[in-house]
Amino acid sequence: MAFTKAAVEELSALHGEPEWLRARRLASFGIYEGMSLPDTKRQEDWRQADLKGLDLDSYAPFQQPNGTAPAGTLEQVSGTLRQRGTSKPTIELDPALARQGVIFLPLAQAAREHRDLVERYLFSAVKPDRDKFAALHAALFTGGSFLYVPDGVSVEHPLISQFWSAGSGGAVLPHSLVVAGKGARFKYVDEFLSADRQEVLLASGSSEVFLEEGSDVGYVALQRWSEKTWQFANQRFHLGRDSHLRMVDVALGGRFARIRVEAMLEGPGSTADLRGLFFGAGEQAFDFRTLQDHIAPHTTSDLLFKGALQDSAKSVYVGVVHLRADPRDP
Repeated sequence: MAFTKAAVEELSALHGEPEWLRARRLASFGIYEGMSLPDTKRQEDWRQADLKGLDLDSYAPFQQPNGTAPAGTLEQVSGTLRQRGTSKPTIELDPALARQGVIFLPLAQAAREHRDLVERYLFSAVKPDRDKFAALHAALFTGGSFLYVPDGVSVEHPLISQFWSAGSGGAVLPHSLVVAGKGARFKYVDEFLSADRQEVLLASGSSEVFLEEGSDVGYVALQRWSEKTWQFANQRFHLGRDSHLRMVDVALGGRFARIRVEAMLEGPGSTADLRGLFFGAGEQAFDFRTLQDHIAPHTTSDLLFKGALQDSAKSVYVGVVHLRADPRDP
């Protein structure tokens, strides 16, 4: 078996993670072991998914360190975080933002240096017991990013996280954790990239984003994995009172790319604008699931997903808008 308890412990040690995070990984791996792959014939949420050809045991549990991420030229940005597999990341952050308390770090480093924040939020939105892929991600997530913008801080230019695959044959499961304090304003970009369009990968690229009262957040996720990648990703946004989310998903890669996008409008006056764009060719397949959950009263949301396909490419879209008659309804 490729995914084992020993692999979880090895990956945690490679990142130098604290004991509390290692324990969480192991608990998630226990959930993974106890679950089966989704039944695409019986489980409604997976009925349109075609998992034929997916063999989890054919992938290495994570990519070994293998050089640094390509150095791009990014102008008019407030910070960049570049990662490649499990190699050491490179970080740049405007010193003025650091003095205002902005934290922009690899997730493992943030878990060591800012335990109170990371432990509070990590996997509180995207639960490991959701399905076998979510449990695998929580057990073997490969690094990832942590961004915290304190109360009242405005960031003029985007903050960009780039995560590159480090080669073919492994699991690539980066996780982004983003927290916007009260009244914070910023734009954040997640890029998930393969250097070689023919790499064989099992990928995720999941995100948890929390908007406190009055915050205004722009979030962009660009997925450009290889054409031979199986992707299973979750993006979940929790919106507090009078907060505003503008989200854009761009999906270009993947043999099979399944992305869940969920906006939980928990605070009165919160608004969410969700946009998606995808292009497919050859045998590519895209599977989008969206949820706009109006938990609190006086909330608004808007959604538009568009795509273009050629050759034998295909797509599935399922969207749910949940309007609660009473905010206390489950």
